[in-house]
Formats: sequence, C-alpha cells, structure tokens
Amino acid sequence: MINGIISVIVIFLIFSVGFTFACRKLWPQNTTSVLSVIVVKIAAPALAVISISDRFTQELLRDSGFHLLILLLYTVLLFGTGKLFSKGLHLSGGKKSVFEVTFTFSNTIFIGLPINEIVFGHDGLPYLFTFYLITLTGFWSLGAYELAKASPGQPKGFSFKKILSPGLIGVIIGCLLVEFELAIPMALDSALRYLGALCVPLSLLVIGANLVVFAKGIPRIYKDEFIILAGKFIISPLYMFVLLQLFHVEGLAFRVFMLTATMPCHMQTSILAEFYEVEGEYASKLVSISTLVSLVTIPIFASLLA
Repeated sequence: MINGIISVIVIFLIFSVGFTFACRKLWPQNTTSVLSVIVVKIAAPALAVISISDRFTQELLRDSGFHLLILLLYTVLLFGTGKLFSKGLHLSGGKKSVFEVTFTFSNTIFIGLPINEIVFGHDGLPYLFTFYLITLTGFWSLGAYELAKASPGQPKGFSFKKILSPGLIGVIIGCLLVEFELAIPMALDSALRYLGALCVPLSLLVIGANLVVFAKGIPRIYKDEFIILAGKFIISPLYMFVLLQLFHVEGLAFRVFMLTATMPCHMQTSILAEFYEVEGEYASKLVSISTLVSLVTIPIFASLLA
C-alpha cells in the first residue's frame, strides 16, 4: 500500500517541476506543445508496443476473451454515461470531449499497477493487464477520436485517421507480435524502451505546466468536476460491481477489476488534449484533482478488497 501512495506522491513531485518551469518562464512558451507531440507520436506508441509484448502471452490474450468482453461493456457504459452527463451539463466543444474521455478512462498502470501488486501480489497481474489492454485500446481509439473531433485543426466529420492514432498503431503492433510470437530485435527493443520511458515523465511535466493557471491559489471546483470525481470513485466501481455480479465473476479477478475501477483519471487525457489544442488546462485540472482525491480513496477501497 505504501508503494501505491508513493506513486501518487511521485506524480505530484514531477507535476511541481513542470509547474515551476512554466510559472517562472524557464522554458520557451511552446515547450508543452513540443512535449505533447513527442509523447503522442513517439513515446506512447513505443510504450504500447513494449508493454504489450512484455506483459502478454499468446495464451493470456486468448484466455482473457470473456473478461475482455466484460471490460469492453464496462467502458461503453462509462462512455455513454459521460455523454449523458455532458449533455445535461450543457457542455460543448472541446470541454465536452475532454469531460467524456476523462469520465471514461482511468490510470490503470502508473497508479493501478503498484496498488494491485501490493494488495494482491503477482497473481493479480494477469487480470490487471487484461484491464490495461482494454484501457489502452479504448483510449487511443475512442478517446483519441473524440478529442481529435473537437480539435480546431482537424477536418469535421468521421475519419479513420482520427481513430488510427499513433498510440493505437502501437497497440496493434504489440498484439500482432504477441499473437504470432515474434521477438523484437535487440537494438530495436532497446530503442523502444528508451523512447517509451519518456512517456510518463513528459506527460507529468505537461500536466504540471498546464496547472500554472492555478498559481494564485486553490482553484474552485465546479459541478462538472464534482461529477468527474463521482464518476471515478462512485459510478465506475458501481458499474464494475454490477457487471461482475451479472456475469458471475468471483475471486481474485473480481477484486482486481473492482480495485482498478477506482483509479483516478487517465493522465494521457491532458497530453492528447494539449496535442489537439482542446482544453489542455481543463484536462490537467481534472487529472490533478482526481489524483489528489485518490490519496484518500485508494486506501479505503484497497482495505475493503484486500
């Protein structure tokens, strides 16, 4: 449990570096845009390839079919609920897209991995990685599409280019490598690992830099932001509980899926929002607030499910 809390503290320490550099204007004004491009087009695809090829086997992919269907249904329910809330709140444009994506996807790995490993040990990791595969695929397809759709620099209407994001291409390549049991050449593997390692720290720096708008004090939390918190820590685990009961999922799988459903907002939302020039500061605020609240909620849920 201590490792999970430390992960959250690490997040805020790196936030503070980005915040300080932006607040004191220690880097060029377009730095966050450049970092976002690096993450979205280079680091995230590399991380997707490496994480899938490292953590999955052909057997695990095939044996996870039933659980993947449940998690897909869970994701669709959250996305639909997010759309209903955004409509009820009369959100529009980029803010609407950021709200819906943030409501739907959670921080499955950077916080979810250490928490699950401490609470359930290595036996729970296959279930966590199954959850991660759905999150990774959904975020870089549906999430990227929703944000691209709201971008002022993107053409209106449906386009496969909006769905086929670099991150999703990385997911597809990773799954193909696992399915056909192909090994990545050593030099390429090392290069991908170095590039993938940039993903989390650069993402956190961008989020921290976007929080500079709150330098004058603790920001007011509005109704839509309260609903995001309710979505992450009440609605998400409630949906997961109902689905797991409905499909008679028990034991360790039940506990891992329930705990992972209580994680805060997916940090890459703010990166994609910055990349597509769609409410990057708003996305960073949602990620930061939910991560801070998780310092309280994670120990509660973990103690209930341990």
